[in-house]
Amino acid sequence: MKKPKKTVKPRYTLIKGKYWIHNPNNPRQGPQPDGDTVRFEPDSIDLVRKLPRISGRPPNITANGQINVRYEGIDTLETHFNGKHQDLSFANAAREFNLAQLGFTNVRFYPDLPNVVQSVDQNPLPGYVIANGIEANGRLLGLVFSGETNRRDGEKVFVDNAALDQSVNAKLVVAGLAYVEPYDTMPISLVQHLRTVVHAARNGNSGLWPSESVTTDGATLIQNIVDLQVLVMWPKLFRRLATYFDEGNVGLGQFDAWIRDDLVGRDDTLRLPDGEKGNMHDTYLIDNDTLQLQFRPEDLLITPDPKPITV
Repeated sequence: MKKPKKTVKPRYTLIKGKYWIHNPNNPRQGPQPDGDTVRFEPDSIDLVRKLPRISGRPPNITANGQINVRYEGIDTLETHFNGKHQDLSFANAAREFNLAQLGFTNVRFYPDLPNVVQSVDQNPLPGYVIANGIEANGRLLGLVFSGETNRRDGEKVFVDNAALDQSVNAKLVVAGLAYVEPYDTMPISLVQHLRTVVHAARNGNSGLWPSESVTTDGATLIQNIVDLQVLVMWPKLFRRLATYFDEGNVGLGQFDAWIRDDLVGRDDTLRLPDGEKGNMHDTYLIDNDTLQLQFRPEDLLITPDPKPITV
């Protein structure tokens, strides 16, 4: 006698709302959108509060009921990370592409505050997030869509490849403006599809790929923050290097020990392409002050930060 098939529950929840990229009351204190983050005002904040807390952290909701959305499965070059940035030609291109996909037009940034929106034709704009949960920084993690939908707010959703392809997340990958950075909280079928999409973008020399600086094929000299900020490289590794140099380190001589010293904030747990368990320190090679990747980021599977241990 055959056992009945186990019912699989949908992992995602549809959250309707509006995207905000401008603060009309105090523009210079407005949001700072980038290629893979945008401010979102859900129609129902209670739906957000009920989402799974992947690393145990509650949603970081502002006083006016807004939350930042982190685009699942991708990572674009940094426009501003603790005052540092990556190659701005591609970081800003990802931001411009993202905002255009969300429907924003004539977006202008302050000359002296290049990450703050000075003016835009229309703000806010309607959209929805097919959300997987709340990530380690309290942001809403999910797939991002513009416009209206006939689906019910709060509806549980199965996401297939066709739906993923319609997300802004996937469109950034197709354009060659985003790394694929999969976490094991994403369904493996969607991870595999994003890998296929990014491999096509790489092979087609789309977007940033012809300019990638730190790869599996060769080592790049990085001695300080000046060297770092002109490079096109995996943003997750860039953020660690930027913090490392911010702490006064020069050269890469101490970087590996520095990474290994923090198992949560730096040396993330992950699965290597062969399925073996590894850590962030397994993803690169250092020779003097040169850095090379051991694996392409999309071929890894990263584990989210663990939930804090309560005493």
